[in-house]
Order: sequence, then C-alpha cells, then structure tokens
Amino acid sequence: MAQQGGGTSTLLRGTAIFAAAATAVLYLLGLLLVGLTVSEVGSGTNSTPMHQCVYASNVPEGAQVETHEVRYLPVHILCRTTDGRVFNSGTVPSWLNPALAVSFAAAIALAGAAFVQADRRAAARQASARS
Repeated sequence: MAQQGGGTSTLLRGTAIFAAAATAVLYLLGLLLVGLTVSEVGSGTNSTPMHQCVYASNVPEGAQVETHEVRYLPVHILCRTTDGRVFNSGTVPSWLNPALAVSFAAAIALAGAAFVQADRRAAARQASARS
C-alpha cells in the first residue's frame, strides 16, 4: 500500500536536488568566466590593465583603469580607476548572479519543505503504529 504524501516528499526532494545542482552549475560557470578572463591578464601585449576593464561599456568618462579585483560572491570582476572609482567589468553576464541567488534560495526552501514533509510522515507513522 502506498503511503500518503510519499509522492509529494519525493517530488520535493528531487526538485531540491535539481535546484542545488543548478546552483552549482551556475556558480561554476561564473568561476569559469572569471578564471578565463583573469588568466588572460598575465600574458600578451597590453594585458595590464585588464582588457575587459579598459573597454567596458560602463567605464567612467575620463577615467584611467589601474587594476582589477575578483569577487567570488557575487561572482564578478571589479575594475578600479586611478582616482578610486570602481565599476563592474561586465565579464560575468548580468543574469548570472540573480539566477544563482534564486536557485540557491529555491534549493534551501525545497530542502526545508522536504524535511518538514518527511517529519510529518514519520509522526503520522508513529501515531498509527501506537493505535
């Protein structure tokens, strides 16, 4: 006999696992994009300051790019100008960090719901066993 709520619990667990996998894939994609960009910096003519910082679409007018800084959460590369201004290099697509946050939140919420569902099923099983 199938237990009531078993399908819901399995669906919640499966969806939580999928959301966690999506989170991992998105984060690794961001790290790959940042890693490939930073690996270009150390080689070639005109490699410093970083090409993506010098030719970014949002470079402050009249600013001279001095250096860059890699951030891992959220995943992006910040470019710093000689006068201290900071801007995003645009290496990581603008949709990646919001998608990463949503998939992470979904994984946490779904895992929590799966645990609650499993706890309710266990309590119901214990109650029926005592009767």
